[in-house]
Amino acid sequence: MKLHEWSYDVFLSFRGEDTRTSFTGSLYHGLHQKGINVFIDDEKLRRGEQISPSLLTAIEQSRISIIVFSQNYASSTWCLDELVKILECCKTKGQLVWPVFYHVDPSFVRHQTGSFGTAMAKHEVTFKGDVEKLRKWKRALFDAANLSGWSLEKGYEFELILRIIEEVSNELNQTLLHIAEHPVGLETRISEVKSLLNNESCEDICFIGIHGHGGIGKTTIARALYNSIANQFEVTSFISDIRESSTQHHGLVQLQESLLYETVGDKNTKLGNVNKGIPIIKKRLCCKKVLLILDDVDKLEQLEALAGGRDWFGSGSKIIITTRDKQLLASHQVDKTYEVKKLNHEEAFELFTWNAFKSKAPIGGYMEISNNVVSYAEGLPLALKVMGSNLFGKSVEEWKSALEKYEKIPSKEVQNVLRVTYDNLEENEREIFLDIACFFKGETMEYVEKTLQACGFYPKFGISVLIDKSLVSVDEYNRLKMHDLIQDMGREVVREVSPLEPGKRSRLWYHEDVIEVLTENSGTYRVQGMMVDLPDEYMVHLKDDSFKKMKNLKILIVRKGQFYGSPQHLPNNLRLLDWMEYPSSSLPSSFHPKKLVLLNLSRSRCTMQEPFKHLDCLTSMDLSHCEFLTKLPDTSGVPNLTELNLDHCTNLEEVHDSVGFLDKLIELRAYGCTKLKVLPNSIKLTSLKSLILNWCSSLKKFPTILDKMDNLISISIEGTSIEELPPSIGNLVALQELSMTSCLSLKQLPDNIDILHNLKNLDIEGCPQLRNFLTKFRELEQSNLTYGNVQSLNLEDCDLIDEDIPIIFKCFPNLVSLVLSGNNFVTLPRCIQEYSSLQLLHIDNCKQLQEISCIPPNLQFINARNCVSLTLESSNLLLSQEIFEAFQLQVMVPGKRIPEWFDHYTKGEYMTFWVQNQFPEIILCFVLEIESEMKKSFACEIRFYINSEEVYELEIPISFSSLVTDHVWLYDLRTSPSIQWNDLKSYLVDDWNQIEISCEKIIDPSNLTISWCGIHVCSRQEASMKDILFEDPDLDFDSSKENVKIDDDLDKNNEESIKSIEDFQKNLEGCEILDRKIENLEDSSIVACHNDMDHNEDNILMHSKTLDGVSKDSMAIVCYGSNNNVKEYGLNMVVADHQSKAQQKAKVINFIQTPNAIEEAFYANLDDEEMESFYAILDAETSHSNEKEVFSEFSKMPSEKTKKALKTLKDFLNIDFSVLLRPSEYNTMKDTLDYLTNLPVEEGISIEIRSLVIEVSKQFNHWSYDYKYENKKIEYTEAKLLKVDELEEGLEANKTLFREVKYLESDLSNELVYLEERKKELEEQISVVKANICASQGAKNMAIHTKKEIFEKGKILKVQRDELREEVDSLRDEKELAKKIQQNIRDEWSKLGEKFSNSIKHEK
Repeated sequence: MKLHEWSYDVFLSFRGEDTRTSFTGSLYHGLHQKGINVFIDDEKLRRGEQISPSLLTAIEQSRISIIVFSQNYASSTWCLDELVKILECCKTKGQLVWPVFYHVDPSFVRHQTGSFGTAMAKHEVTFKGDVEKLRKWKRALFDAANLSGWSLEKGYEFELILRIIEEVSNELNQTLLHIAEHPVGLETRISEVKSLLNNESCEDICFIGIHGHGGIGKTTIARALYNSIANQFEVTSFISDIRESSTQHHGLVQLQESLLYETVGDKNTKLGNVNKGIPIIKKRLCCKKVLLILDDVDKLEQLEALAGGRDWFGSGSKIIITTRDKQLLASHQVDKTYEVKKLNHEEAFELFTWNAFKSKAPIGGYMEISNNVVSYAEGLPLALKVMGSNLFGKSVEEWKSALEKYEKIPSKEVQNVLRVTYDNLEENEREIFLDIACFFKGETMEYVEKTLQACGFYPKFGISVLIDKSLVSVDEYNRLKMHDLIQDMGREVVREVSPLEPGKRSRLWYHEDVIEVLTENSGTYRVQGMMVDLPDEYMVHLKDDSFKKMKNLKILIVRKGQFYGSPQHLPNNLRLLDWMEYPSSSLPSSFHPKKLVLLNLSRSRCTMQEPFKHLDCLTSMDLSHCEFLTKLPDTSGVPNLTELNLDHCTNLEEVHDSVGFLDKLIELRAYGCTKLKVLPNSIKLTSLKSLILNWCSSLKKFPTILDKMDNLISISIEGTSIEELPPSIGNLVALQELSMTSCLSLKQLPDNIDILHNLKNLDIEGCPQLRNFLTKFRELEQSNLTYGNVQSLNLEDCDLIDEDIPIIFKCFPNLVSLVLSGNNFVTLPRCIQEYSSLQLLHIDNCKQLQEISCIPPNLQFINARNCVSLTLESSNLLLSQEIFEAFQLQVMVPGKRIPEWFDHYTKGEYMTFWVQNQFPEIILCFVLEIESEMKKSFACEIRFYINSEEVYELEIPISFSSLVTDHVWLYDLRTSPSIQWNDLKSYLVDDWNQIEISCEKIIDPSNLTISWCGIHVCSRQEASMKDILFEDPDLDFDSSKENVKIDDDLDKNNEESIKSIEDFQKNLEGCEILDRKIENLEDSSIVACHNDMDHNEDNILMHSKTLDGVSKDSMAIVCYGSNNNVKEYGLNMVVADHQSKAQQKAKVINFIQTPNAIEEAFYANLDDEEMESFYAILDAETSHSNEKEVFSEFSKMPSEKTKKALKTLKDFLNIDFSVLLRPSEYNTMKDTLDYLTNLPVEEGISIEIRSLVIEVSKQFNHWSYDYKYENKKIEYTEAKLLKVDELEEGLEANKTLFREVKYLESDLSNELVYLEERKKELEEQISVVKANICASQGAKNMAIHTKKEIFEKGKILKVQRDELREEVDSLRDEKELAKKIQQNIRDEWSKLGEKFSNSIKHEK
């Protein structure tokens, strides 16, 4: 069903025989004629007692339910079930429910009196075993009678029908909004938003904000919410697309006019401007109960114009705002906010398949690729819908191609929606967002903030803005998170700038683009950041100038990559250089990054031969795991360094003295530098907070502290060879933690260590030579010198003896945690009970410890693991109920059994119990059983399940190891501050709740099992114990009914029927004996009427003889006790001392009566109907009837079916028991026993046979379970024996394999000799190649020289050319002039020639 898109307008609930042909029929036809879609059921469909599924569906799909209460309405179970379902839909779906009291007083319905009381009384008899059903019916009648509706006592029916039709028409005229074609996961989110509304008073004016990033479904939720609750308000308005509409001309004014039109129907008001609209809206709506939904708000001015304050609206109004900006909601001071979460995988998969396949499940062959697409969309509804629609009808290959495209170039339709928020960001936030999308998703806030601050941004404010706008989030580990599609959107913004030329983009992250830029030297000044994260098969050939053109590069992160060569140039503009496994021994000589803030060269080949220079901005340097680093050079050129990490530089021998004077240094780490011998001789690190030198095993001298260091909080020198601490350690006035574990060379502590008044944690584990430290304390005992500030003291494995323990308690009076593990004392002194501050006590592996006589008053944890010499009295003390009633405690102690005072225990690592009303405070117990000494550690977690749903997981931070014997672990859950009991209670339903608690191993050694687990309820009170059971209450109820039925059969078939009052007196005498037996049963705690699941208890049935002529149900059995008091036992009552109902004994009701009271009680149970039935039977008898004939019905022969069943049972009792456990035989046996134990009285089976059948049934259930259990044991032992055989075969195979490997070793040795010879040959060839390389290098150098000469000549020629180019025009003019002059000369010369020739001719 689409969410609240109703299939029916009205559902009619009525009693057919009362009103079908009258009032209800007329109402149906009237509604139908108005075009209203009405559901009215067909009487022919009503069959049996259960309401049909189609009717339930019709109720769910109806917008309005009209209930016609008539005289006989409650006599129909169908009507009552309809009523329960209708009110359920009213609460969960917001449906309207209107009652019509048709000639019925509403109080009769409300209080179930009159005809309604008579009907419910009959139902109580019919459904006496189903208390829950009766309770629901009564509650539904009460609630429905309190709803507003109509009552018809007098007047005309047609007038009421017309009023109802008019009301329905008016309600249906309110237009519902379209929600979505496939509203998957919407119901859950709507209920969560409704819970925010319901938490407010009905009369309160409430502002609710719904926020989340684009495409997450905010508008869809708002529309569904509107449809669900709109009918609860006087006026409603849903204003959509406010962000886009407000950008139009007079956009906000038009939105104000729309609001007035939708709420008060004012079409003609023209506001003109926003300020004029505000008082008009406030005046018109201040007295109305309004539902106003403002969708897609992005500016505060929009809220101020449409819903400026609570005084704008009437009492009970609700204003819902959807936005992408959480800060906008805070600025407007909304009451509560709801962040829309992405769809989980199941929801996302369903939504995608509806769009991709138009069905709820994918077609064959598409399952894997569908899961891939859903994973890519990461729960974003918009992406799932768009991609599903785009892929509809495509082949699998087309799907794969599309997914590859989406991963590189996201869908434009999705990106456009997500990009709206980005486009509205300021420049600072845009750049921060792009850097996070390209480089910093999953990084810590500290790392990102430092980098972005160095890049010139304002990250603290910028990231908070991005969080408010749902673009990023921060997880519990303070790491930045971002939805994959939002990350894709940011990266697409970068890619769009230059789709075809990666070198012209601002940021590079995709491995193919990175390889192209580095290998082809195509980077440009536009590149500001680059992250190298290459697949394994890729190798990058770095050129000398690979980074040279990227002069503006600020961020360079190399996560993974194989490089040929090393960079000869790095940009000096870098702020972050994070290059793990840097391929060169040094940074380029031309690299002078004056603005570099973070430097990470961990796991690189760096040797750092040169001093650090000109790194004034550098604050963090990580050189951890640099195996080639032998000496840390001068760091005076890094004056602002705050973090220096030298962890696991295994060849580091010396740290330069300048490190000791870095006054900005906060943390100095050199963990695991096993060859480190030289630290600065003296230090003056005024900002240092943490100094870690653990396992620098060659370090013998601790630096001298020149002056007071007010900030140093923690020093850890575990596993070093330091021989003494300098007296100047007194300058560490702020020191709180000092750890010296396993400092075997440290023989004495300085005399002035007592002046460290802030020292809280002192750890000298594994330093037995420091025991003389306690000697000093003993000598100073007279002066009452104490270390009152020390709260945690670790003296594990310090060879302590009995006389040392009182000194410890004397000198450290305020300890909260004390570790005395692995020492040699025998007795824990009684003075320990005086130390009220002690909460944690570790005495594990104190294998000589025998006596523990008391414990401190506020102790919460005591670990006595492997204390194998403890006396029984000491163990019992730690596990005693008195201790756990006085303390809230956790205890670990050797043992094999759960203490007897526990309320319930089961075999294995799981336990189950049932609670109601509240979750009890409990103590858990687990028995840890080991097969052999356990040398591995294991950790565990306790998981809580309520009604089969995991609701809580409690991680136990303590790891246990090296168990030498079985142990008992008691855990009072009240000691765990992480458990919120109210949170657990919120998961409980009104009925009994099944609770399952399991202790599951995280690290799982194979030789350890959790063999038993138990539970004890704290703060035991009779009222609280009624709310907890250790057996399934449903099984108990069924078992009780079963036993009552068996007793009924036995009573009815009793061959010794009572014929007179004398027989009754005899029966009373028998009851005296039975009464004494009951008392004995109570005293000895014998359990009866256990359900079939309890195989350790016997069922004890009590049944009594009945009076002649009076049915069993109409009498009470009474027995005189020994003191003439009368005790009444409810008929067929069973005696029970059920372990699951602590404090409850046999369900026997004792009271005192006189003989007259007995007679009155006897006759009070006889009603007229029963007596008439009795005499009707007499009338039907013949005149020759006698006592024998009256009881002849009890002496009939068994039927053929019964004889066959008895024959089958007899045959089964004569075959091997194991055969009965085969499926077919087992089912036949169960069916046979079920048939025989439920035979009617008329079958005439004797008491003896019935009793035997009952016994056989009980033992069969009991033994079949035990037989199967033992069979599992056999399978387990057989598997173990088989494992032994397999191990024997494995050992033989191992021997064979060893010989084969040995032969292989010989062959490899021979091959190694050959390879050595081959190596020599290759080395000779390499020498030749090297010579050729030298020659080629020489030729190359000459070519370079020649190239330079040619280049110089080229420059000269270029200068000459440029000079001549400037004269070209004048030269051309001169050339033309010269040509003209030459032509003139030639012309004149020609003329002169002609003249001369003419003169010659003339002369001649």
